[in-house]
Amino acid sequence: LFGAGTDADVFVQLFGEEDDSGSIQLKSCKSNSINKFERDAKDTFYIECVDMGTVERLKVWTDGSGSGSDWYLEKINIDMPTLGVKRTFPCEEWFGKDTGDGTLERTLY
Repeated sequence: LFGAGTDADVFVQLFGEEDDSGSIQLKSCKSNSINKFERDAKDTFYIECVDMGTVERLKVWTDGSGSGSDWYLEKINIDMPTLGVKRTFPCEEWFGKDTGDGTLERTLY
């Protein structure tokens, strides 16, 4: 999709059976250190957080900053190796003031 990457800051919050992670900015990308969140890219982030049990939902949002801040997200894959659990949260939506429904935040199940 043309214009699907973003220069905005991206955040997630994971919600588990017992707790949540709080707001986490996705800064240090393990798979692409130069330019995160670009079209057709698969970015990998390692997050350490409290034991919250199995992740049931997550909130993802951008701050809408920078030029080219609109963003298309296909999905988020979560791997919790200590629990032996992998989970995919489909999205297939735009984030941005000028695209889709104009929202900068989505909750994924």
